[in-house]
Amino acid sequence: MYAAQFMAAMRKTVDVDTCLKNLDLAPINTWLQENIWLKGSTLTTDELVTQATGEQLNPEYFKQHLIARYLKN
Repeated sequence: MYAAQFMAAMRKTVDVDTCLKNLDLAPINTWLQENIWLKGSTLTTDELVTQATGEQLNPEYFKQHLIARYLKN
């Protein structure tokens, strides 16, 4: 669930699909570094998710991921 929510937040500022298509992981790694990795040991999980995404853990992002991956063609 965390990964789906982090990806949704990342997509607001990073063109993830283009980065992956071009094998350019630098923007993705930069977002992860700034929003997750640097803060991971100093915040609780709830604080980290809220700071990185602007909201508490929300299962709706995971639900949408599952729908897009398995139910839509």
